[in-house]
Amino acid sequence: MVKCKIDNLNNFPNIMFFLSNEVFVYLSLVIVLMSMLFYALDNLSIVLKSIVILTFLLIFFSIFPYLDQNEKNLLNPQTILKGFSNTSLITVLCLLILGQGVVQTRALDNVLSSLTRLFPDRPNIVIIFCLMLVLILSAFINNTPVVIIFIPILQGIIKNTNSSLGRFLMPLSYVAILGGMTTLIGSSTNLLVSDSLKTYSDITLGFFDFTLAGSIIAFSGFMYVIIFSKFDVFLKDRSPQSNEFLNNRENNFITQVVINENSSLIGKNTQDGKFPGLEKIKVLMIQRGEHAEHGPFESFVLEKGDILVVSISREQLTEILSKDIVLIEDTEKSEDTVDNKLITEAMVTPSSSLVGNTIENVSFRYRYNCLVIGLQRKSRIITKKMGELPLEPGDTLLIQGNKEVIKNLRNQNDLLPMEWATSEISNKEIANKSLLIFLSVISLGAFEILPLVVASLLGVVSILFFKVLTIRQVIRSIDNNLLLLIVTSLALGQVIQVTGTANFLSEFLLQILEGSAPMTIILCFYVFVSITTNFISNNACAVLFSPIAIDIADKLLVDPKILAIALIFAVNTSFLTPLAYQTNLLVMGPGHYKFIDYVKFGLPLTILCWLIFYITFPIFYDV
Repeated sequence: MVKCKIDNLNNFPNIMFFLSNEVFVYLSLVIVLMSMLFYALDNLSIVLKSIVILTFLLIFFSIFPYLDQNEKNLLNPQTILKGFSNTSLITVLCLLILGQGVVQTRALDNVLSSLTRLFPDRPNIVIIFCLMLVLILSAFINNTPVVIIFIPILQGIIKNTNSSLGRFLMPLSYVAILGGMTTLIGSSTNLLVSDSLKTYSDITLGFFDFTLAGSIIAFSGFMYVIIFSKFDVFLKDRSPQSNEFLNNRENNFITQVVINENSSLIGKNTQDGKFPGLEKIKVLMIQRGEHAEHGPFESFVLEKGDILVVSISREQLTEILSKDIVLIEDTEKSEDTVDNKLITEAMVTPSSSLVGNTIENVSFRYRYNCLVIGLQRKSRIITKKMGELPLEPGDTLLIQGNKEVIKNLRNQNDLLPMEWATSEISNKEIANKSLLIFLSVISLGAFEILPLVVASLLGVVSILFFKVLTIRQVIRSIDNNLLLLIVTSLALGQVIQVTGTANFLSEFLLQILEGSAPMTIILCFYVFVSITTNFISNNACAVLFSPIAIDIADKLLVDPKILAIALIFAVNTSFLTPLAYQTNLLVMGPGHYKFIDYVKFGLPLTILCWLIFYITFPIFYDV
């Protein structure tokens, strides 16, 4: 039933429609499902999608208010937007900043450098130790900074072996996810489930309440990753982007040449994609001002000042230098100059200022003194109109420049070079401060000396006070995508809880499984959530399913904490798709993975987690 009311306050009409509770339940289901599908779209940013959903919720529940007995709108703007003041959100953001402090100071490089020297001829031992360290660290640091720390470290370890980085990056992401399910702060999803449990049932989840059960699942998954990552049938070792981009060239190098005012190439047009006089040379890119043109070149006329990025042999270079008066930009004609030109891969970090901007808009060539000649996004290498695409976290750029320029990229917060060997940290004092602050925050929260949100905020203040990070670096550590995603998810969670949709869904599940044992119902719920979390954000999944889990617990007459812990384990089984978890997406470019690689390697791990959960969960909890 729909009722309409039109008020006139201050000469502004206020139109409201009143719906029955049953209609609200069905509409809420539609809103949540449409929001999930909207988040699955690739061509829009998470920030924009979150703002659109929040705006829709504000407008919808202003026109169709959900009223209590006192005719108060239970889903008013204050309720929908109160996620911005949510203590779990603040804790998550503070922990991200603390993790960035560990990343920025390279606090772990010294330890791993010593380990590398201890086993100089046994890189596999060092890699296993690194993954074990990731498993432990991820229990206390947000997974994203941990993965960012170890990507270049692993590259440095394997650079002198016959393996490629792709053999180890997906295991790195999976191990970080597994470690995150062992403590309250191991993942942002854990904190969000804990917050929902406190909100809806007034039950507090302790720091180590699920550590033992989670550790068994995590260790089982760790053993699977270590053993089965060696087999191509589970994880194919794909070639680096640079090899694919250059078609595995031999005896060629990448260099830049500039067309000067006397060049005979000026005014030359392409013929069958080749330039007259450069038929034997592979032209990868032509830079004209801030615009980059990539092949195949059609109806492109060369002009004075054009910079050509070419794959060329020494003999061919000598020939065009003498014949066509083409000069190497800003250099002398010497073999040392040619050898000084390098190509490397660098990943766009989640907190990078490049995210959302195009290569042309940020004046990449002048800002970093090097050129981008290729871009890999997920499983695709992009060259055509590459400079016009807004960059995303996890994009891998193929960069060409001299040795000094490539080296300087290591000091940039925006990019993570793949060629970054383990080395002595540059400032041990700052690194030690970073670790001390981080460990202090963990101790204060774990032993409940201070509330976790207070300890986290104190850690951020300490990072600023001791100058571990600048204010600018702290602000850039905050992931706007994650912030708005969590706020929107909390708003949607409020909708399904307040309107009774959570109760409706829990009753529907129990009707289907009528007569089943409680553990069977919990397992079915766990499996359903673990599949769902691979296709929508695990943060959204945690918030949306929390009220449903608590309703199921009430109907089964079991402790709601048990269902909350099962939900935490479920939303942390994000192994089937690159979109399931941010770290999966981050390693996709550097590892050169395809979507099918996640299914082949992640499906057995997901099933293993199901089995371990079913066997061990009743042992630790009264089900």
